[in-house]
Amino acid sequence: MYARADSVPAAVREIIFGNTVYLQSLHLGIANYTALAQRIKPDVEKITGSKVNANTIVVAIKRFADALEIEDRPETTFKGARMSLTDNIIDVDFEKEFDEISSMLDQLFDKNFSVFQTGRHLRLFAEDVAETRSMVNTATKKFDGKIREGLAKINIQFAPSNQNPYDILSVVSNILYNNQISIQDAFFTPAEIVLILSDRDAARAYELLRTRMK
Repeated sequence: MYARADSVPAAVREIIFGNTVYLQSLHLGIANYTALAQRIKPDVEKITGSKVNANTIVVAIKRFADALEIEDRPETTFKGARMSLTDNIIDVDFEKEFDEISSMLDQLFDKNFSVFQTGRHLRLFAEDVAETRSMVNTATKKFDGKIREGLAKINIQFAPSNQNPYDILSVVSNILYNNQISIQDAFFTPAEIVLILSDRDAARAYELLRTRMK
């Protein structure tokens, strides 16, 4: 039984991930896209709830296969990168009073936390330990913050090299996409990638990414 999908690419992804033969044939590069499209067309139409042109399915399969190919390239590794996994993370979202909130962050400076500011939002990701939770609870009441729990953080720090960090970002995105791992939040700089995931997905994502490190 397939879940409802709003687009053809999403439907194609669900069908292929649910069938080992389809997935392996794409991994091995032996699939006939047109024949596969005709075969899965009834399921795609059932999932999307509408009639779908076979050529549209072929395009979706081709893009899916291209993503698999990028992930499988042996040269796309995180050479010399350092990666860490921190579980039991809370996400705190503030929408105003950034200057006043900074005094709270000074108290947390020696803790394991990350902070990102974009536009009208300031996001704080910190380990959910008693001392930090107490500070965060006080701050959220004062500054109307919102707390989200049950998260983990993966931090990938790039090694100084000639490797393009955007290549690493592309590989990371494809690994997570192809393994159906949802990202709750992500932050990217030329020096690092910070991934926020659910606790239940973090360990699996970490192992998948770790295999790309040398």
